[in-house]
Amino acid sequence: MYKFKDKKNMNVWMCICLVMGLVFISTLSIIADFNKAVFAQGDQTLKKDDLKNNVLNLYGSALGAVDVNGDIYNRYGRFIGSVDDNGTVFNVSKIAIGKVNSNGQVFNQSGTALGSVDANGNVFNISGRKVGTVNAEGNITFIGGAARILLL
Repeated sequence: MYKFKDKKNMNVWMCICLVMGLVFISTLSIIADFNKAVFAQGDQTLKKDDLKNNVLNLYGSALGAVDVNGDIYNRYGRFIGSVDDNGTVFNVSKIAIGKVNSNGQVFNQSGTALGSVDANGNVFNISGRKVGTVNAEGNITFIGGAARILLL
């Protein structure tokens, strides 16, 4: 590398460093503005779609939805599973991942109890602590299938 032998050489290097610094700072500010716009758009979409979501956590925030056919969706509207009339819960690949019995008890694929759901749609973990609510038109099987979102 060149040594700074004179003032002229030093001024050139200072100008190069200054230009590089300004380019770096302007790039960072553009990226920050881009992220704000993307996240703001995502927040507006979630708020607009919250009316369809009927699986809520303990604080009332939407986590997903279950429809009258037993299809289960996450809060972004992406299909993540289903529950059949027998209470078997399937993931998106149609692999059984759990079961809901007629009493509202929710089990994982190996038969271990995860929690329960009552007729009002209140979801409780294995310790009996309320973790959220589900509204699925009074169908305890579908409610239990959607409760799996809260119990995972």
